[in-house]
Amino acid sequence: MPVRSVRRRYLNLHIEAERLSEDSLNRVIESKIHFLYGVKGAVEINYKLIDYIPDENRAIIRCNHNRLNEMRVVLAHITEAEKRPCRIDVTLVSGTIKSLRKHLP
Repeated sequence: MPVRSVRRRYLNLHIEAERLSEDSLNRVIESKIHFLYGVKGAVEINYKLIDYIPDENRAIIRCNHNRLNEMRVVLAHITEAEKRPCRIDVTLVSGTIKSLRKHLP
């Protein structure tokens, strides 16, 4: 009997902050997930940074489809990164990376 694969959602993010590195963005999001939901919540959200384009202040992340609302809460609670103001807005959500990139300008 085949095992059903995990359903995921891909989020396009617009980042309003001064030049963040990919590593620091990843660290900020992961630490906020652990702060709000703990280790169990982090495992359930199954967050991953897929793509980061610092020149366009844009990133694509992945999360579990059942935990999309929790991921949005995490992103809304991020107010600073590297001791500088930071804001992350979700601009688009999709079930596949291909369709997400197709709808981007």
